[in-house]
Amino acid sequence: MKQSLNLKLQNKLNLTLSLKTQINLLTLSKVELLEELKKELQENPFLEEIYNIQPIYTEKVQDLSVSYEEEEELNPLTRIPQRHSLQHLIESQINIEFDGDDIALEIVENIDEKGFFNGDLESIATKFKKDVRYIEKIRKKVTQLEPTGIASRDLEEFLLIQLDELEIFDPVLEDIIFEDLKELNNIDFLSQKYKLPKEDIEKKVEVIKHLKPYPLYGYEDIDIHYVEPDVFIYIKPEGKEGDFFDVVINDSDIPNVNFINNYKRILSKKDITPEVKEFLYQKYEKALGIIKGLQRRKENLYNLVKMLAEYQRDFLLNGRDYIKPLTLREVSEKIGLHESTISRIVSNKYAVTPQGVLPLKAFFASKASKESGNISSESVKYLIKNLIEKEDPEKPLSDSYLANMLKKEGVNIARRTVAKYREEMGIPDSRKRKLK
Repeated sequence: MKQSLNLKLQNKLNLTLSLKTQINLLTLSKVELLEELKKELQENPFLEEIYNIQPIYTEKVQDLSVSYEEEEELNPLTRIPQRHSLQHLIESQINIEFDGDDIALEIVENIDEKGFFNGDLESIATKFKKDVRYIEKIRKKVTQLEPTGIASRDLEEFLLIQLDELEIFDPVLEDIIFEDLKELNNIDFLSQKYKLPKEDIEKKVEVIKHLKPYPLYGYEDIDIHYVEPDVFIYIKPEGKEGDFFDVVINDSDIPNVNFINNYKRILSKKDITPEVKEFLYQKYEKALGIIKGLQRRKENLYNLVKMLAEYQRDFLLNGRDYIKPLTLREVSEKIGLHESTISRIVSNKYAVTPQGVLPLKAFFASKASKESGNISSESVKYLIKNLIEKEDPEKPLSDSYLANMLKKEGVNIARRTVAKYREEMGIPDSRKRKLK
């Protein structure tokens, strides 16, 4: 065998600690961000908190919870409503995504203190006279609500849901999660098993360790779980120029952090040990990431929510049946951010809106079908259910008749699409609905 020495050039992106920190801040809710900053202010010598003693500027904004007669000068800090029960917010999401589906509510009632589903699918199927596979389909849809992964069956499923939301698609990562979670600290074993360098395995293990350990992680409370909104969406008062909505980022209680340059000189000293120098350098990188990441998080969150509010104006003013189809790709094209960045910003974020407190996920909806035009599948389902509720029980409407009625309303979908949505809502066909 002839041996030879070859030089190979390869482009490879290595994320710095600063950039990793910036990306991580995008995914954090306000509560999680507050905890992260408090921790870093205690441990990081390059960061300090600046206390603002200047008077806070107040602006007159119409709050939907206040009548026109009672309108008053509102300080952004006074706009924050009482903390909302997580149970209430999950039920609100179900009312949007499932139209108050009793099965989804039953599934949520069967989660433990960590947010995992501990109920019995067969018992729920018997109770609602449905197939177990249909109940499982509803459960999986519930896991897409906020908090991400709520009602997951186990840790493995929850971790995979988080990877999917972060748009991380790695077969080796998935295999480690399914087969070797107990071996995360055994890098040598994992390296041999998956035939990868230790450095690559360490990076994959680091990804897993940065995921949340259970769905309700960060929502712990003494008696009940609460959620604090990350952003407020208000209708502008009459006469105020600009777009239709005011968007206010909820940064109350978030520390105003500053970078301390004095410690930077220590990095150039020759009398410090390599261990101390490495420690200080990591803290330096993380401090830079936090300073840049906070500004980036606020700007991106504002731009995203502003775009979502204006695009989904009808939904915010009139309710769920007016929501327009919207995908991550379409938003990416509109505001110039990558889809994965938008996904991170949306994750675990809530907004106070004219329709109540909603997760940012609620602003996204898939299209019903190619022939249905600019209308979401959720809106079509709502129309179908509304028509069926008004039908004559002795002469129930067939799927073909429902499709024709929708066409008269400007919604062009096929009979098979009507049947698909009807089945997804758990509504039997016309023969089974007929009153005997």
